[in-house]
Amino acid sequence: MRYLFCSLLPLLLSTQLFAADFDIYQSDYRPLQLALVIDAKAEAGGDQRSIYQIIKNDLTSSQSFNLIDPMAFIASPDKAMQQLDYGDWRLIGTDILALCRIQLSGSDTITVHIQVHDPFRHKQLIALSVEGSRSNMRVVAHRVADQLYKAALGIPGYFTSHLLYVTKRGDLSDLIYMDQDGANRQTVGKNFTLLLSPDWSPDGRQVALNTYVGNHPRLEFFDLHSGKRTAFGNFKGLNSTPEFSPDGKYVAATLSYTGNTDIHIYDIKKRTWRAFTHSKGIDTTPTWSPDSKWIAFVSNRSGNPQVYRKPISGGKAQLVSTKGSYNTSPAWSPAGDRIAMISKKNWAFAVATVRPDGSDIRYLAEEKRIESPSWSPNGQMLLFSVEKHNVRRIYRVPSWGGRAEPITSSSIDASDPAWSRH
Repeated sequence: MRYLFCSLLPLLLSTQLFAADFDIYQSDYRPLQLALVIDAKAEAGGDQRSIYQIIKNDLTSSQSFNLIDPMAFIASPDKAMQQLDYGDWRLIGTDILALCRIQLSGSDTITVHIQVHDPFRHKQLIALSVEGSRSNMRVVAHRVADQLYKAALGIPGYFTSHLLYVTKRGDLSDLIYMDQDGANRQTVGKNFTLLLSPDWSPDGRQVALNTYVGNHPRLEFFDLHSGKRTAFGNFKGLNSTPEFSPDGKYVAATLSYTGNTDIHIYDIKKRTWRAFTHSKGIDTTPTWSPDSKWIAFVSNRSGNPQVYRKPISGGKAQLVSTKGSYNTSPAWSPAGDRIAMISKKNWAFAVATVRPDGSDIRYLAEEKRIESPSWSPNGQMLLFSVEKHNVRRIYRVPSWGGRAEPITSSSIDASDPAWSRH
């Protein structure tokens, strides 16, 4: 839970929701009109429908595309594959044309041959093939969606990525894994006394997390394949909010055994800790820049919680959150150009992003209780959790401004989302 100041500095939350008056940022981006054509032989009929639906869900959920209804197509799939006429697609307003032909071979191999075209520029953008197993068709479809997204936008897709989140059952917590679209949901860690702030390692094999043994917090590595738990931070006082460095060699976390609550850095190979901040205030919730040269964190050294950044090489901490009196839960974007955070105003909260120098703040989504922002691997989407009527759900919103949409149901308790790095 990248919202530690709620426990360290208790707030007297009002039972009345005051008008927050956040200026929610909306970009002027117009979703691209995408014509998705999938052609296959009769024996691939079921596969064709499944692949189409998964690709459609991936691309439309990104809010970067509107899929054109196939009933509006002038050309049939077979004609489009055999003799492409860009005029047929310009007439129905197609910005991007994706032609996918499904080929089956053997009992369990499926190949999708892809062409992506820009009809208005008379240009083919890509031509390639994606191959995989029919028994794992969802992965094949996600890989196709990644290729279409990249061809159209010039940015890598994120549709083969995965999510972790925490669910609470009475006095116990579980760690849940699922694909980015909510499929393949499974419990990978069970019966934690308390579970907070999971963070993926860069190789995706393990998770750093904050759990409790009895009433004592500690930091653990959790192996996603074997389920093995290894403590690496078990000091007196606070052990919390771990995050892996981008190269996987270090973990930054919050410790208080010295008497002050500061950011410390753990060398995984040497199994040693060193202090990174030295403040009489509370320093917590570290997040690494993608080049590993900076750590951003929250501190109340000025009186109220604000986001700062400090060079790994040493030096003075620099204020990042220059707007508002309460900003927490920083998460550095994969591109390094923005830092997400939670901002409070008039007893409501918003997910916001800001440049590392503190400029150009953008409020993306507002609720009474929002926590734990987490970036997609390509930096185009943000996860966060929202609590309404005592139920926590995971939401996502485009980092460039768009609709906030839930991805977990109201029947499941879900918090502390963490997006895989690939």
